[in-house]
Amino acid sequence: MAMKNSIPTPEYRQDTLLEEWLVSCEQGNLLLALKKHWKIFVLSVFGSNHEPGKEERLAHKFLFRPMEYFLCQRDPEVVFKELQAKNMPSQLCGKVFKTGEPTYSCRDCANDPTCVLCIDCFQNGKHKNHRYKMNTSGGGGYCDCGDQEAWTSHPFCDLHSPNEVNADEKNPIETLPVDLTDRASALFMATLQYIVEVLTWNQCDNLPSDLQVEGELNDNYITMLFNDEVHTFDQVIKTLQRAVKHCTPQQAREFATLVDREGRATVYRGYFTSCEQCRTIIDQSTSRHGSKPLKVQVMHTAVVAHQTFCLKLMVWLQKMIEKSDGLRRLFCLLSMKPQEDGKSLMEKLLLYDTQLWKVARILSHQLLMAGVLMDQECKKQFAVIFTKWYPNVMNDFARDDHDHEVCVASLSVQIYTVPSLARMLVTDHDLLNVILVPFLEACGPKTNAHGVLSLNKAERTPSFKRACFMLYDLKYALLCKPTSDEWTENLRESFLRGHKSFLKLLKMMQGMDEVKRQTGMHLEYEPEWEGAFNLQMRVDDVIASFSEWCSTDKTVFIKAYKQAAQMLLQCRDTTQKSEQHTVCGHTVKCLKYDVLGQPVSIHLPLSRYLAGLHVYMEKYGLYFGCPELSVQNLDPVKMVEPPLRVQVLIAQSQAGLWRRNGYALLNQIYFYHNVKCRQEMYDKDILMLQIGAAAIEGNEFLIHILNRYGLLVWIRPEYDIPTGQDDNVRQTIMLAEEFLNLLLIILGERYVPGLGQVSHEDALKREVIHLLCISPMSNSELSKNLPDTTNLKADIEDAIHAVANFRKPTSIGTAGSGKFELKKECYKEFNPYFYHYCRTDQSQAEETQIKRKKEEKSENHTLPPPVPPKFTPQFAQISHLLQSDVLVHTLTLILQRSVATRSRSWSETQLDRALHLIGLALHEQRRKIQEGNHSFDFIGKALRGEPNMMQLLESLVTDPKNISHDSTKDLLTWIHQKFIEVRQMTSSAEAKGPVEQLASSSKEENEAAKKRKARLAAKRKEKIIAKISQMQQNFIRDNADLFESTDTDSSLTRGTSEMDISESAHHETPVALGKYQSLPCSIGITKATCILCQEEQEISHNSRAMVLAGFVQRSTVMSQCKSRDPSDGENLDPLFTSSDLHVGSFTNSCGHTMHADCWQSFFQAILVKERRRLSRIPHSLSYNIIQLEYLCPLCESLSNTVIPLIPALHTLITDSDISNVNLSFGDWLDGLMKTVENSAKQETTTSKGDPLPLLPSSLSSITKMMADSVASNFNLLWQYVNNTKGGRFSESLMEMMKKFAKDVYSFGLGVDPDDLNQRISIMAWNTCAYTIINLEQYLRDERKPLFGSSPSRNVDCINALVKFAAVCSHIMQQDVVKKHCLRLLSGLLSDGLEKGDDPLCIIDIDLFHYLVAVTMALPSLYTEGATASNLPLNSLNNQYILELVLTAHIVQTMLLYDTPADEAEGGMEMENDADSVALMSMYTEIRRKAGCLPPSNSDPLPWQLTRHIKRAVLPFLRCATILYHNLTGVPIPAQLQDWTEDIEPFCSYLSLPTSFSELFLNQGEQLEKVVNKWCSSEILSSRLYSATSRSVVSYPLPVNHLIDLPDDYSQLINQISSFTCPSSKGNDSQLPTMCLVCGMVVCSQSYCCQTEIKDMKVGAATEHTYRCGAGVGILLRVRECQIVLLAGTKGCFIPAPYVDSYGETDQGLRRGNPLHLCKDSYKNLQKMWFTHCIPETVAHNIESHMNLMSIHWQHL
Repeated sequence: MAMKNSIPTPEYRQDTLLEEWLVSCEQGNLLLALKKHWKIFVLSVFGSNHEPGKEERLAHKFLFRPMEYFLCQRDPEVVFKELQAKNMPSQLCGKVFKTGEPTYSCRDCANDPTCVLCIDCFQNGKHKNHRYKMNTSGGGGYCDCGDQEAWTSHPFCDLHSPNEVNADEKNPIETLPVDLTDRASALFMATLQYIVEVLTWNQCDNLPSDLQVEGELNDNYITMLFNDEVHTFDQVIKTLQRAVKHCTPQQAREFATLVDREGRATVYRGYFTSCEQCRTIIDQSTSRHGSKPLKVQVMHTAVVAHQTFCLKLMVWLQKMIEKSDGLRRLFCLLSMKPQEDGKSLMEKLLLYDTQLWKVARILSHQLLMAGVLMDQECKKQFAVIFTKWYPNVMNDFARDDHDHEVCVASLSVQIYTVPSLARMLVTDHDLLNVILVPFLEACGPKTNAHGVLSLNKAERTPSFKRACFMLYDLKYALLCKPTSDEWTENLRESFLRGHKSFLKLLKMMQGMDEVKRQTGMHLEYEPEWEGAFNLQMRVDDVIASFSEWCSTDKTVFIKAYKQAAQMLLQCRDTTQKSEQHTVCGHTVKCLKYDVLGQPVSIHLPLSRYLAGLHVYMEKYGLYFGCPELSVQNLDPVKMVEPPLRVQVLIAQSQAGLWRRNGYALLNQIYFYHNVKCRQEMYDKDILMLQIGAAAIEGNEFLIHILNRYGLLVWIRPEYDIPTGQDDNVRQTIMLAEEFLNLLLIILGERYVPGLGQVSHEDALKREVIHLLCISPMSNSELSKNLPDTTNLKADIEDAIHAVANFRKPTSIGTAGSGKFELKKECYKEFNPYFYHYCRTDQSQAEETQIKRKKEEKSENHTLPPPVPPKFTPQFAQISHLLQSDVLVHTLTLILQRSVATRSRSWSETQLDRALHLIGLALHEQRRKIQEGNHSFDFIGKALRGEPNMMQLLESLVTDPKNISHDSTKDLLTWIHQKFIEVRQMTSSAEAKGPVEQLASSSKEENEAAKKRKARLAAKRKEKIIAKISQMQQNFIRDNADLFESTDTDSSLTRGTSEMDISESAHHETPVALGKYQSLPCSIGITKATCILCQEEQEISHNSRAMVLAGFVQRSTVMSQCKSRDPSDGENLDPLFTSSDLHVGSFTNSCGHTMHADCWQSFFQAILVKERRRLSRIPHSLSYNIIQLEYLCPLCESLSNTVIPLIPALHTLITDSDISNVNLSFGDWLDGLMKTVENSAKQETTTSKGDPLPLLPSSLSSITKMMADSVASNFNLLWQYVNNTKGGRFSESLMEMMKKFAKDVYSFGLGVDPDDLNQRISIMAWNTCAYTIINLEQYLRDERKPLFGSSPSRNVDCINALVKFAAVCSHIMQQDVVKKHCLRLLSGLLSDGLEKGDDPLCIIDIDLFHYLVAVTMALPSLYTEGATASNLPLNSLNNQYILELVLTAHIVQTMLLYDTPADEAEGGMEMENDADSVALMSMYTEIRRKAGCLPPSNSDPLPWQLTRHIKRAVLPFLRCATILYHNLTGVPIPAQLQDWTEDIEPFCSYLSLPTSFSELFLNQGEQLEKVVNKWCSSEILSSRLYSATSRSVVSYPLPVNHLIDLPDDYSQLINQISSFTCPSSKGNDSQLPTMCLVCGMVVCSQSYCCQTEIKDMKVGAATEHTYRCGAGVGILLRVRECQIVLLAGTKGCFIPAPYVDSYGETDQGLRRGNPLHLCKDSYKNLQKMWFTHCIPETVAHNIESHMNLMSIHWQHL
């Protein structure tokens, strides 16, 4: 059924409509009246495919405004203001968080981690001065400010202070007018009923009868595509392109993004048949290979229109109830009111939630939170309803395919974390059982025949993974732990029912993933193990919570203990056989079980839970086996059996007996000991063994352990007699070591509250102490290695600060994390056999402590066992193990085997552990003596027999022949001394003398032996040193000739450079230009060693070419106009560089040299290797071979070219004296102007198509137009220019010059290579200029000297670039270089700037680029022949060029000078000298000619103008100094070794006047004409007075920096949280990313903002870097606190420059500590960006982090 024609919007009168609604309201039929109106206008507004803006206007006019007027009966704005005035100040904030908003949780005051504050409440509350955590919201929760149950203190911020009058005393509904209350009740109920009816309507082609439009329906349908979490974006996009007619890739991406964001999208509109055809194609395309198809429906337009209106209506309702407290309370009561079927409207929405699409769910949840959950009474009602339907909700969620956060099941955290609600639900509604029963039902299908869970990959379905969310709800429900006074009978009964269900779960987990030793061959397939550990980790918190609940009430504890014990008995195998064993006269009946042959499981949660309950017995005066806890058949021997098997399994694995079981077993053992799992696994197993040691007689207990370890044979003395069958001796030795280690743990690990007399704080401190004994650690390292303290009554930070001192990074100015170092008084608590140490940790800790003692020059290097705390009375029996006959026999046996000359079953590790056990026994003996307890007699038993333990210790101390480790020897001496001391405490006075004598004599013997060994070692050392010295002398004598010719310097030999200026032979100040140019010297690299073939060679023009590895890249780091996009290189004319330096070509080098042919062979090998690597993913390497990239063979720096090394330029010309050239600047300038004018006259019609139209003139034709004297000098000048020597460059050098020039052109412009392009030489000049400017700006910003402070690789690179720029004309056609020169000259001397498609003026060009280009091109102006051979070394030419360009730069500065406000107001007065007055006169004249004469009141004073000009031209002079120093080789004056802002040293070196007015005065009329031409340009006027696309800069150019970031990171998060995706109509962006160069925020790594660049799909971040950084970018992913570096299609992640109080970064905000900007880190980022190190950093990161290769960086 469909409508034939769309119904036009009918007219209506609002007053008539309102009257009808009022009448219907009084009659109780408002819903029918509303539907009558809506069935016409909803279709008209939402069914006609209007533009979004128009749709909103129509909806407000026809649908929402009438309802507001009906509600208020007059102007709604006025009424709502009146209602708001009656509101009580809100105690609850209730702000619903958007995705990405910052949230704060106070670690001192929050009841649990789910209690959070919004930024406003946090900033205006007390918690900002407490310890807090910061995070970003995933969306959906709300602020808990004002909720007194969420906070232990300070529940209110200043914005939500508590009401003075109790709000409960007055119902907010009573503040509403009675008639408004009636209308609101009717309207709210009607709209809610309509929403529920439409959203739960399950027919797609018609509506309920009362909403059906009269007449026939037209054929107007929609194909609606729904979201799921199965199909990828690419699958959906490709499917839509196939199914939807004329669907472009961009439209398909938009559809896919909309479906993902809102849950559904209209992909096609049309007739039913067309829509059905589209649906069929989508269904068939996505259901191939048995996969689940995309959900797609054909729906009538009318149905979709009403559903859309429902969404708008929910938003409108939320706005209405926020207007007034009374309206909110009224809405809550109505929504929770039961209907005819007994269910409220909210209840219906709750049950239908999984049938809705994503945005409908989100809006219904927001309406629920804004209404019901903000009202405490209604929240309680809703909590009861939610719990009632909890099994249904979770079953629906398990079958659903949407994420948890958009399902109604996620609301459980808003209910069950409220203590009062949770307690009420547990007591009255059996909450624990309600949660556990459906989870047990979900576990049922996963159990095997024995009722044990089996979580194999094939059986781990998504539904079970979703069912595990119930464990989080159980954890929330148990947060409200009652005190002993809060228990009621109902609470006990309900809790115990839940407890029993929980025990059923633990019973299912008991024995998961059993392993059986593999013999014969290795496992074919690795068994599944992850599922069981994932479940264990989810259950850990619940186990701890149940234990804590049981500990608060004696009755509950007794019943819970019995339940657990009985459940454990049900798990036990009753068919076990037993066997008798006798050791030391003690006969014991042991269980018969072979761990090597029968299955063993690491998962024993039920046994461990029972062990955890034991520590609470003493609290209630109970003990194991007491009548109150008696459980039939509960045998302690059988209780300890399962955990004992696990210890034996691990010991056997350590001994290599389980190698064939693969990595699965090793991984299980690793996680068993890992800090994430050990609290409820390993620690509880040790506790159960300690329980057994306390409950079982000591000798019997030890025999049980020895039997299970298979060591009953090992402890027999005769085992040491060789039998010829020694195959298993090694394994037995290792098992014995592990057995002794287990005894040390059982006896020494007492830091468990209830086991030892310690607190939770003591236990945590001990963990910290032993971690810091390994090495000093950062806060994050400590936190990562410490257990989660959420369930502990201790705080990690308090424990750390109690035992450690924080040390900040030692080096000043570096960014890095500080370390915690253990306090000296805590080292005594170090136990080498701490049970949480792995083998690596143990050995490292021992080494660290021994090294510490040696550094402290301690006399005693022993690491003895520390004195353990006392056991609690319940566990006091454990210490009697130390005096048991079996243990004394075992220790004595180990000592006997240690004394024996040879023993096959002994190891030094056994002895070390035995000594620690003896040490523990001595500590215990000493304590018992001091307490007056004579029942413990270890000493007495140790002295029995012959030889006794004392005699054996004395023998070992006297002759430790079998002991190789000094640490064991030291421990042996310490044990011997301690034995004597304790014996003295027990023995008679007569026995005292001989004992002391024996001890002292043995000590003296030891000291004498040590001294004897030291003397022998010293003699051996002297002999070896003398022998080596003699060999060295013989070698030098035999190879004297080699030492004479060897250069002791490094592989690169440089001439005089910036680093050794002071050694210059020139005593007067050097001058680089002009008639009085100083003598040059060789600078840069003069001799180099090839890093590939190691051959050393002089740099020469006619020998094998040598090259530097280099990298050329486009750059925008110095751009003064960030809003401009980089120019298209294909059409760019680079001759005149823009003054804003918007884009340039930068070249850098790592400084390593190679022969050209060696490099070619190396690069060719890379090409061959990459071509053969066919299976490699494209561009997966750190370099892109297609872009000619490679890594330097030595340092692996990223490179894409090689820079040819040219010898010193002055060595390539004939020495000449130009002092006889008497040519003034004016005559020189006149000659050039004549050349330009004459060239312009020679243009013919045949040259119109030539891109370089100027035709060069010959020198003779120019001199004919001059006076004779001038002509002769002008002619003489150019004769010296042409005066070169040395012949042509070698072929290999020419080839490398062409290669580099082509690469600079290609990479610098971003175009394809072109050998014949006329812009090649220009780009060579430009990259030289741009690189020099970049270096100057960086040094200026750092306030470092221009020379002597740069790394040698930068110095060598600049030198190589300048010399290459000087000779690159040799590889170009002569006419091309001449034309470039004429165009350059005409730019300043004629009208060359104004020609072309983009006319320019004097302020539009960068004059240093101009200076470099004209300096390098001018020598070719009058040359003859096809190729040039001249070098730009004519000092007079260069001097005049510099003077001309500097004059132009000063004119630029004057034209662009704007008097600053502080200068205009005056300030400190200075005297005006003649130069200042002259410059002021010129300034006035120049600005008058340009038409920009300023008002007289803002004229600068002459001294102000002079100071500004000197500041403005200083960067230009600094760059010119670098250029001409490297060009001429003239040494740098000593004044430039230090930072200076004076221009005098630079002017002196460049032969310039320090009074800049001299550049203008008396220079002839030609200069005046040129200056007039510059100033009278019409283009200049338009630049200065009208808005143009070109930016106008000011001098000196400011040095660019990365944007300013706020100090507090939460401010940045809050700032970004308001960012919305620009392509998604204001929706939240998942990954907002900020460009640190320009500050723009983009929607990163999202399909919605993808674009195309050069036929490649790229993300918004990549697209932005192409525009902002020419392909290189540095961006901050705000929500992940992570920097993204992008370089083309490669990238990497590095930490953001935000650190916590410990100096540590927090990528991903995992720790949540408050973060503040680290200025040093940000400065390092600034340096990396400005010095163009991002591509190199990316390459290095990819090389060291292989996982970065798999990321598609271009999609970011």
